[in-house]
Amino acid sequence: MLMAAVLAAATVANPCADAARTVACPDLVMRRPYGMRLIRTPKRQLLAATNAIVNVGQGPLEVRARRSAVYGTYRMVTRQILRPLAPGAAPVVLPASGRVELYDTRTRGRYWKYEGAASFTLQPIAPGGIVGPVRRTGPKVDYCFRDLRAVRRLDGAGPYPGAPRKRVFGACSTRAAARVLTLGTSVGWADIYPWSYPENSIDVTGLRGCFLYTLTADPRNELTELRDDNNAGSVTVRLPWRGPGARGCPPPVPPPA
Repeated sequence: MLMAAVLAAATVANPCADAARTVACPDLVMRRPYGMRLIRTPKRQLLAATNAIVNVGQGPLEVRARRSAVYGTYRMVTRQILRPLAPGAAPVVLPASGRVELYDTRTRGRYWKYEGAASFTLQPIAPGGIVGPVRRTGPKVDYCFRDLRAVRRLDGAGPYPGAPRKRVFGACSTRAAARVLTLGTSVGWADIYPWSYPENSIDVTGLRGCFLYTLTADPRNELTELRDDNNAGSVTVRLPWRGPGARGCPPPVPPPA
């Protein structure tokens, strides 16, 4: 455990936005929803999607959690750690900004997960491509942050620079009595959840027309990154869902700058 005496305090609101930054910052990208499936229940239709949060930055996303009496038994307060660029320099510890909770998946056990790590939203697309306000949201918002799989750059140029060859941040902790935890995702690694994972869907019961199905990493902007404008990945879907593809839907028009 790193002691407070050897950790440098953050001196700017976002040290990753400093042109002369001295820390290796993460950059979370949510890949577009893929592997989509329609799950039918007696009363509902759920459109599920596989999702992957990838760190494409210069340094790891690293979050330290510590039990606090303020949050009770099943939550911990978190602080993000930024690793220095200079060898031997002290890491930067950011002010407390998030929480982890012991989340009960009901079918796969209980895991410590970061609250509000991502969001699922569904927005209607008008005939002219104008995207309307959020119509539906998905229940899955908590993620472990882990090194599940090393990934290659989408442009085909190979691994991400600085990506470790072996996993650094392990699987979600299930230790209910844990008092401190470290969660994270290394550069060039992804935290991936298949479409079949609990709550990995949006309820689309009764909806018809064209919609933008969007997954967003860090929707509350609690985590410090190199960029925040690349956190969302979207696909256009036509409902009722008959398979992937826009099926005649207009391309969504980006909102005004």
